[in-house]
Amino acid sequence: MITCITRSMNDELYKMMISLCPPDWEFIRVMESSADGYLDYIFSGEFSSKWVLNLDEDCFLIDYTNIYEMIRYLEANNFDYSGIQDGGSVPVRIHNPLVANPYFNLFNMDNIKECPREYYNKKYDVEEIKAKYEHLVRFKDTPYKYDRFEPFYDQFFWLLEQGLRPFFQKAAPYDEQKYLVVAPILRIIPYYNSPTMLFDHNDQEVGIHTWHSRYYNYFNIRKAINNCYHYAVSKSNISPKPKDVKIVKLGR
Repeated sequence: MITCITRSMNDELYKMMISLCPPDWEFIRVMESSADGYLDYIFSGEFSSKWVLNLDEDCFLIDYTNIYEMIRYLEANNFDYSGIQDGGSVPVRIHNPLVANPYFNLFNMDNIKECPREYYNKKYDVEEIKAKYEHLVRFKDTPYKYDRFEPFYDQFFWLLEQGLRPFFQKAAPYDEQKYLVVAPILRIIPYYNSPTMLFDHNDQEVGIHTWHSRYYNYFNIRKAINNCYHYAVSKSNISPKPKDVKIVKLGR
């Protein structure tokens, strides 16, 4: 069994996302949480499954069976977690390529939960992390920089320092649904952004992520997200079935 955990803020998006997942997974919907508090909850390892799928509610699976294939690949090649680089992979993310952006990740909880959670009291040196691990970066196709842009970066640096191995998945802009990003995202100059197509270890489409889900009520962003969902539905062979969902409110 796989435990699918989602940091959620929108009922409609969560229902869309979960409709593309099989009913025999364990589903946990985390609400009222910060990004780093959410990851801390995952890394606690308090789940019955060996593998946890961290899945944003605006990331729609195209073929959930590829998840099983990916897990077999990760286990066979001694990878402990997967995701896309937070820089160097797609234009929308230009930051640290040693961090797996937490919109889609597979985590081997058998290995992670055995590690002492020392990131609580430690701030990692970015240059030291770069020197040790930049050989793990797979993609340098778009801008990136070895920074500490997000509060959850220390948690991913911690994974590296614990000796856990990342598999960085291939990703690409899905320009068919490019959308204009305007206020209230607080940019002076509006810009166009594309959703991200995510691939598995065999370069097969595994999911599509749309970004900016917190602004789902804005027409242009809603349209792009809905179109991406319909694309995933058109590729999927799953029939929607009821799922049991556990709701967790972290408050941190």
